[in-house]
Amino acid sequence: MLRTKPEHRLDDRTKGKEENKMMSHLRRAKGKWVVPAVLLMAGLGGCVVAYEKPGMSQAEWARDKAYCDQVAEKEYLRKGTRVCDEVDACLIARGWKRSR
Repeated sequence: MLRTKPEHRLDDRTKGKEENKMMSHLRRAKGKWVVPAVLLMAGLGGCVVAYEKPGMSQAEWARDKAYCDQVAEKEYLRKGTRVCDEVDACLIARGWKRSR
Protein backbone atom coordinates (compact mmCIF):
# COMPACT_ATOMS: atom_id res chain seq x y z
CA MET A 1 0.00 0.00 0.00
CA LEU A 2 1.33 3.39 -0.99
CA ARG A 3 1.09 6.06 1.66
CA THR A 4 1.08 9.74 0.86
CA LYS A 5 1.28 12.74 3.09
CA PRO A 6 -2.07 14.17 4.04
CA GLU A 7 -2.86 17.10 1.76
CA HIS A 8 -4.14 19.30 4.55
CA ARG A 9 -0.74 19.41 6.20
CA LEU A 10 0.89 20.56 2.99
CA ASP A 11 -1.84 23.15 2.49
CA ASP A 12 -1.44 24.38 6.07
CA ARG A 13 2.27 24.99 5.56
CA THR A 14 1.69 26.80 2.27
CA LYS A 15 -1.17 28.78 3.76
CA GLY A 16 1.05 29.99 6.59
CA LYS A 17 3.65 31.28 4.15
CA GLU A 18 0.99 33.07 2.11
CA GLU A 19 -0.47 34.67 5.24
CA ASN A 20 3.00 35.86 6.26
CA LYS A 21 3.52 37.44 2.84
CA MET A 22 0.15 39.17 3.04
CA MET A 23 0.84 40.47 6.53
CA SER A 24 4.22 41.86 5.46
CA HIS A 25 2.51 43.72 2.58
CA LEU A 26 -0.07 45.10 5.00
CA ARG A 27 2.62 46.24 7.41
CA ARG A 28 4.43 48.09 4.62
CA ALA A 29 1.19 49.74 3.46
CA LYS A 30 0.12 50.66 6.98
CA GLY A 31 -0.97 54.27 7.10
CA LYS A 32 -0.59 54.92 3.36
CA TRP A 33 -4.34 54.82 2.81
CA VAL A 34 -5.34 57.00 5.75
CA VAL A 35 -4.96 60.36 3.99
CA PRO A 36 -6.73 59.33 0.75
CA ALA A 37 -9.57 57.77 2.76
CA VAL A 38 -10.05 60.92 4.83
CA LEU A 39 -9.96 63.11 1.71
CA LEU A 40 -12.51 60.88 0.00
CA MET A 41 -14.88 61.02 2.97
CA ALA A 42 -14.49 64.79 3.26
CA GLY A 43 -15.06 65.23 -0.46
CA LEU A 44 -18.25 63.20 -0.49
CA GLY A 45 -19.62 64.49 2.77
CA GLY A 46 -21.48 67.53 1.45
CA CYS A 47 -22.65 66.17 -1.89
CA VAL A 48 -26.09 64.87 -0.98
CA VAL A 49 -28.59 67.58 -1.87
CA ALA A 50 -32.20 67.43 -3.03
CA TYR A 51 -33.48 69.85 -5.65
CA GLU A 52 -36.91 71.04 -6.73
CA LYS A 53 -38.34 73.02 -9.59
CA PRO A 54 -42.13 73.38 -9.68
CA GLY A 55 -43.80 72.00 -12.77
CA MET A 56 -40.83 69.89 -13.87
CA SER A 57 -41.10 66.16 -14.53
CA GLN A 58 -38.75 63.39 -13.48
CA ALA A 59 -37.57 63.13 -17.10
CA GLU A 60 -36.66 66.83 -17.14
CA TRP A 61 -34.80 66.40 -13.85
CA ALA A 62 -32.88 63.43 -15.27
CA ARG A 63 -32.00 65.43 -18.40
CA ASP A 64 -30.74 68.45 -16.44
CA LYS A 65 -28.86 66.28 -13.94
CA ALA A 66 -27.13 64.33 -16.72
CA TYR A 67 -26.17 67.58 -18.46
CA CYS A 68 -24.82 69.08 -15.23
CA ASP A 69 -22.87 65.90 -14.45
CA GLN A 70 -21.10 66.22 -17.81
CA VAL A 71 -20.37 69.90 -17.31
CA ALA A 72 -19.12 69.29 -13.76
CA GLU A 73 -16.66 66.62 -14.90
CA LYS A 74 -14.92 69.22 -17.05
CA GLU A 75 -15.23 72.20 -14.74
CA TYR A 76 -13.93 70.61 -11.55
CA LEU A 77 -10.65 69.74 -13.28
CA ARG A 78 -10.29 73.24 -14.64
CA LYS A 79 -11.24 75.01 -11.41
CA GLY A 80 -9.93 72.53 -8.85
CA THR A 81 -13.29 72.28 -7.07
CA ARG A 82 -15.45 69.33 -6.05
CA VAL A 83 -17.65 67.70 -8.68
CA CYS A 84 -20.74 68.04 -6.50
CA ASP A 85 -20.13 71.79 -6.13
CA GLU A 86 -20.04 72.13 -9.91
CA VAL A 87 -23.21 70.04 -10.31
CA ASP A 88 -24.90 72.24 -7.71
CA ALA A 89 -23.89 75.45 -9.49
CA CYS A 90 -25.07 74.09 -12.83
CA LEU A 91 -28.46 72.97 -11.52
CA ILE A 92 -29.02 76.30 -9.79
CA ALA A 93 -28.12 78.09 -13.04
CA ARG A 94 -30.74 75.95 -14.80
CA GLY A 95 -33.42 77.08 -12.34
CA TRP A 96 -33.41 74.24 -9.80
CA LYS A 97 -33.51 75.15 -6.10
CA ARG A 98 -32.24 73.23 -3.14
CA SER A 99 -35.11 71.71 -1.22
CA ARG A 100 -35.01 71.54 2.54
